Amino acid sequence: MKKLTLLCMAICALLGSTAAVDSAQAMRCGSRLISEGDHREKLLNECGPPADVETWEEERYYHYDAPPPSYQYREFERYGSAYRVKVIIRVELWTYNYGPSRFMDYVRIENGRVAKIYSGGYGY
Repeated sequence: MKKLTLLCMAICALLGSTAAVDSAQAMRCGSRLISEGDHREKLLNECGPPADVETWEEERYYHYDAPPPSYQYREFERYGSAYRVKVIIRVELWTYNYGPSRFMDYVRIENGRVAKIYSGGYGY
């Protein structure tokens, strides 16, 4: 009976640790919360202007087994037995620096939506 209890506790601990790994990130601005999927304008209104902004464009390819939806993509090409669509993504990396006593926050924005939030080292 004791071995069964220990085994159940080990399995629960393992499942609990793996479930926490894939959680979405969020950022607090005063009493407001910014999370992945929010609009760029909400981030700007709630947190104010960032200390630094980097902007670039990335090319991404999406693959479909059938012709892609025409309302979404106008151009596509055959790629073997599948269809491939090239999409240009506008990426912005906003840096929020709160000073030397707090960690900096980095917000990656893709096509106007918050895609990723992560913390860096101490600010300056």
